[in-house]
Amino acid sequence: MDNYIIDNNKIRMQCDVKNLYCERIFVKSDKEWVPVLCSVPFVTIPTDERHFAAFAQEPTEPYVKMEGESARICLEHPDYTVSRTIRLSQKADAVDFTVTFRVKKKITLRALEDKWNFLPDRREQDDTLTGPLDFVWSQRIKTLPADFVSHYNFRTPIVMMQQGEIFAGIVPGLENVKKEDLDKAPLGMDLDVTRDRYPWMSYGVIVGQGMTPDKPCEAGHSHIVRGSNPEFCRVVLDTGDEITYSYSIIVSPQPVKLGYRYAVRYLWQRYGAPQMELEHSLPNNPRFRDVKTLKQWQLEIWDKNAENDYFSYTKDGKTVGGITGRRQGEWFSRTDHKHDLWYACWLQEFVTGYGTYLYGKSSGKHKWMERAEQILNHILSAPRTMGMFPVICYYESDGSETWLKDDGWAGYRNEFHTLHMSWTAWLMLKWGTKAFPGRMEDILEFCKPYADFLIARQHEDGCIPSWYDDDGNPSRVQFRDFNAETATSALFLMEIGEITKNEQYLAVGMKGLDFITEYVIPRKRWFDLETFLSCSRKDFDFYDSITAQYPQCNLSQIHASIAYLKRYHITQKESDLKLAEQMADYLLLTQQLWNHPLLHINSFGGFTVQNADNEWSDVREGLCAMLLYQYYLATGKQEYLERSVAAMHAGFEVLPYENWAHCGYEGMQYDSSLLWGGGVILTAAEYLDAEMGAMAIDADGGFGTGIDGCVVKKVEVNGDEILIDATFVGREENSPFSMRVFSRNSRKYTIKINDRVIGEFSPEQLKNKILINGTE
Repeated sequence: MDNYIIDNNKIRMQCDVKNLYCERIFVKSDKEWVPVLCSVPFVTIPTDERHFAAFAQEPTEPYVKMEGESARICLEHPDYTVSRTIRLSQKADAVDFTVTFRVKKKITLRALEDKWNFLPDRREQDDTLTGPLDFVWSQRIKTLPADFVSHYNFRTPIVMMQQGEIFAGIVPGLENVKKEDLDKAPLGMDLDVTRDRYPWMSYGVIVGQGMTPDKPCEAGHSHIVRGSNPEFCRVVLDTGDEITYSYSIIVSPQPVKLGYRYAVRYLWQRYGAPQMELEHSLPNNPRFRDVKTLKQWQLEIWDKNAENDYFSYTKDGKTVGGITGRRQGEWFSRTDHKHDLWYACWLQEFVTGYGTYLYGKSSGKHKWMERAEQILNHILSAPRTMGMFPVICYYESDGSETWLKDDGWAGYRNEFHTLHMSWTAWLMLKWGTKAFPGRMEDILEFCKPYADFLIARQHEDGCIPSWYDDDGNPSRVQFRDFNAETATSALFLMEIGEITKNEQYLAVGMKGLDFITEYVIPRKRWFDLETFLSCSRKDFDFYDSITAQYPQCNLSQIHASIAYLKRYHITQKESDLKLAEQMADYLLLTQQLWNHPLLHINSFGGFTVQNADNEWSDVREGLCAMLLYQYYLATGKQEYLERSVAAMHAGFEVLPYENWAHCGYEGMQYDSSLLWGGGVILTAAEYLDAEMGAMAIDADGGFGTGIDGCVVKKVEVNGDEILIDATFVGREENSPFSMRVFSRNSRKYTIKINDRVIGEFSPEQLKNKILINGTE
């Protein structure tokens, strides 16, 4: 036979043995078989400098054995044998591969990978709205041609391409990968959209190394590169040795540009959801060995660290204060007094301050609620210019203040920056509704002039420039006519419009969000300050022309996800909820699903930052935890709830640091401050505890998740009974705790935990948390 075929009426796998052995994947679309991918394994002689040369297969003899919806292939070469097992997945639109490379003599490798050509026609067009492909995504883009997606970038482990409705993605098989496997044969993915006849993706063994100097802002930072020099030939196999790797290829007809949403669901079901039932999903930080539960973290972070870092002083007859950031004072403070207050996109008094407020409210330690109001007093006292305001204050040792208009390290300290101002103003409004309704008049007096300022400067297309001088004029060409930071201003304007019932504020805010939809999302140009001015610095016009991807950061994606959900809450249109979920699902591509065996943390659930940097588990996951909980409330979807809790748990793993393995591999972690560290994570925990307690159960969906000191193994809803199987970690099962049961019906339930009757609860009781085993 010249070819062998397996198919399941959705996917067809064809193995051609005439001439060169070749594998082809087809997908059924509109009742027609459409060619999607093609591969010629084994694609390169291991020691050959010519990557992916098909003629390397000339001395290879193929043998194929069909077994139902699977095939076994043996490629015999004089120097090695390649065994391939191919199965059509029973669970998804995917094909599963296992590849074993066994040598017949000593061989030294620098690469051993499967390359798949993506066959749909590629466009010549490549501009800011339309690219060669409708969609392409990898966790890491190519700042240098030799960059590839190292296993140190396997956070959401996939590379994807889509053209029209034809979607494909390679997913590494990581379930059984151990430290010794990566030491022996490091894994990696690669892709190229523009330079060859077809766009292609690859996966397998790729030897890489980090460039030097690998420090933030320096030339080598976060580059892990491949090469053909002898120094890259570091995988040594003696006669009889073998290497095995596995992967899956998703191939499926999907809505145009939205195939990534299918991949997000697939990846969570494969890698994420199973971990939620494991005890290791709970925080277990070796630097805080005796700190497991929320109450223990409260003592460690609020009563110890925040108490030490809080300071206050009198200004204009009022007590003002906050938690010091201890940041950049050596550069920008006259006296470097280490008393600095921050209202920015990273360090933010209102985020950490809300955590202390919730702690004060739940614990009865009302001084923390009073201190939270002192933070509000402080920003309300800031000097204002045409509604604009500075966002960093250094309290000097002589009692004076030095204010900066922008972050002096990742910004321009003498220019007002809308990202920080809009984020702060939105948080102020949330404080007014959630914490200090009696201060809403003061907050609106502060925020309205700023909203009026934004309205007057919005462009016709909806864009709002980022930086301004003292006269209110855009001060930079960069981010003047295009930026993704407009999402933050749109969020603020919609919030203040809803509160004040001001239709102009609402309209301008929604117009700003339309700008994101029409100009940012088509090519995923998520441009915010962190994309260009933080640790992975680059020119504002940088573009990866090899993979046809722009640099992007998830900071603006987080703000946009909040903004789209805000618009849905205002309009109650299903179309707006659909857009919101599309946005949130794209953000989820930066959530970590794999516990990397070479990292000394549980990395599952954390969030990385951008596609041109390498850090794991950045503390922004605290913001994402709160955001994803809101998406659960809006949709009732189990995945959003589980991802929310996983994000919060992951944050505790890295403390006291702001992220882990800044270069991808371990060696650089640093403690930024409580404001961009434990304060953010504990605020997320306080928020989820106030909403749900230690355990959340969805009675309608029949699922649940442990939040604080417990793991929910199983939930059964039988009529009026809810049966919960749970494991308690760091707390006694009979100790007091609270939980939340979500139910959208008017039924009363009897709750049993581990076969023990907890009690019967009315629909009215289930509207809030319920107390178990007495009071907490």
